[in-house]
Amino acid sequence: MAGQTLLFTILAAVVALGLSLLFYFYNSTKKRSKHWIIFSVLRFLSLFSLFLLLINPKLETLELSTEKPNLVFAVDNSSSIAYFKEEENVRSFLQQIEEHKALQEKFKVDYYSFGSQIKKLDTLSFTENKTQITPLFDNLTEIYADQVTPTILITDGNQTYGQDYLYKVKQYPQDLYAVAVGDTTSYSDLKIERVNVNKYAYLNNKFPVEVFLSYTGEEPIQKEVKIELGNSKVFSKKISFSKENNSEILQVNLPANRVGLLSYTITAETIENEKNTSNNTKKFLVEVIDEKTNVLILASYLHPDLGAFKKAIESNQQREASIQLISDFNGSLLYYQLVLLYQPTSAFKNVFDQIRKEKLNSLIVTGTKTDYQFLNKSQEFFRKEIYTQLEEFQPSYHSGYSSFQQPDIQFSSFPPLKDYFGEVAFETAPQVLLYQNINGVKTNLPIIATTEKNQQKIGFLFGENTWQWRSKSYVQQKSYESYDDFFGRLIQYLSSNQCRERLTIDAQPFYNYGDKISIIAGYFDKNYAFDDRAKLEISLQEEESEEKFQYPFILQSHSYEVNLSQLQPSTYTYKVTVEEENIQKTGSFTIVDFEVEKQFLNAHVAQLQKISKDSVYFLSQGEALLNQLVASKDYQPVQKSAVKKSSLIDWKILLGIIILCLSAEWFLRKYKGLI
Repeated sequence: MAGQTLLFTILAAVVALGLSLLFYFYNSTKKRSKHWIIFSVLRFLSLFSLFLLLINPKLETLELSTEKPNLVFAVDNSSSIAYFKEEENVRSFLQQIEEHKALQEKFKVDYYSFGSQIKKLDTLSFTENKTQITPLFDNLTEIYADQVTPTILITDGNQTYGQDYLYKVKQYPQDLYAVAVGDTTSYSDLKIERVNVNKYAYLNNKFPVEVFLSYTGEEPIQKEVKIELGNSKVFSKKISFSKENNSEILQVNLPANRVGLLSYTITAETIENEKNTSNNTKKFLVEVIDEKTNVLILASYLHPDLGAFKKAIESNQQREASIQLISDFNGSLLYYQLVLLYQPTSAFKNVFDQIRKEKLNSLIVTGTKTDYQFLNKSQEFFRKEIYTQLEEFQPSYHSGYSSFQQPDIQFSSFPPLKDYFGEVAFETAPQVLLYQNINGVKTNLPIIATTEKNQQKIGFLFGENTWQWRSKSYVQQKSYESYDDFFGRLIQYLSSNQCRERLTIDAQPFYNYGDKISIIAGYFDKNYAFDDRAKLEISLQEEESEEKFQYPFILQSHSYEVNLSQLQPSTYTYKVTVEEENIQKTGSFTIVDFEVEKQFLNAHVAQLQKISKDSVYFLSQGEALLNQLVASKDYQPVQKSAVKKSSLIDWKILLGIIILCLSAEWFLRKYKGLI
């Protein structure tokens, strides 16, 4: 209690005593009662308690508590555990942990499972089709920050998805013990590690296929590797392997002789008594097309944006981009499905005249060297105020964009673009995908917008240096794919001469079994605004059995989505319909039978040895590990003290004392006839 509060308390006691005596002892106008001492005490207690409530002193108490160290068990819930037939052994080990009284008394035990996701352990199914271990350590580091938390990792050590966990474990601040699950015996094995192939090929051309093969064994072998299309063999070759020469990269060029989705099978001949033969076969699909989109990039000068545009466009082999300076161009634009005009100047006059005459699709990109005075006169879609001041702005994603489906790829984290300052006024309201964000304030000025008029599609990109967006995308995702897909969607929409449709479907031609399989649909009303009131349904038919399925679409923010991950490998035709509307879309896709979790022969003990604090434990040694944790002096309970402060006003007993004293005083005075 502070000195000032103590002084007020003493003063309150003196005042309460003085008032009580004044009323019952020194009051000369009334006859003093012979029970004045009792009345004075009751009045003193009630007044003093009331004054204490007004002063409201803070009381401090010291509380001691004992905190047990945490102990985390992280269990691999992927299908590879079931493939090794270790499910019951893992469950038995967890039961052993729960029944170990000394362990439970010493530690606060938590359980987590991991596979395709990390979550609190409820039940183990061993059916997850991916194993990613790296995010586990990020989550545990965040949950148990600044706490002693030894971690037991129960896994086969084979990661099939994500960043290598060896690097992440080196940054993990806790002691880590590895318990290996699975067979540790080495077997001879020939397997197909990976197949690299483009999704698309062009009719009457050849497309490259790259096959990575590996061999584990002591004896030299020679086996056939063949590629089949249906029942026809299109390639075969004998390849030799040995203990020293244990890998091979096979590069093949296959002909694309017919249009459509073609299913190929690669098979490596099995070794005698080979245990795992599922990794000797892999399938891949190639869609053969007979048309190509040609894009012309016309520029007033050379800039890094041009190369980024070309690479993003040509990331899809259905498209080809050519870069030319306007000073060197004097040909026809009719060969191209889309013309990209980079920072137009007066030298572009003939090009704009030809675009207007032929109603060609175009994408206008502006920047610091754009002649806006010429541009305002040369096209009829927008006008921009002309200023000499430059400004920088970052993109802000607009989820209401509906011309095509485009998710947010963290646009707000992209570097700023640069252009001239000024308001932009459109003749007709465009669809805006990205707005300008200036100094953290979102404006109504567009960065990327599209519009349609008289069967002509025009796109606008206000700002230069989008090449930095592509680089940032690589830094974030370790791949250019997200940016290239985004720019590819824009190019695909602008280069298409099809009329805008009220129902759009985003589906891949094929999926790997075990990956997330989803189809996204967009539905728009007659004014082409997104309609979130519709009910969409997809009807599926499996090709071989002709079995039929029906699933409803689920409304997302500005799209509809259906998850089909439960489907088995096969080819399916689908029809998407809108309830109470005569609108539908049809298509097909194939789910490729590929289970990455079955590609491993044994536990990756060597990898687990690198991350474990001690030697790697096995399930049969589980009791020894648990006893070691109990006996370890590194993990001891911690006694913590905490000062708890409470206000006197929270004491309900004090209010009771006031009421009791005043009531007793009143009843006694009434009983004695003093009232």
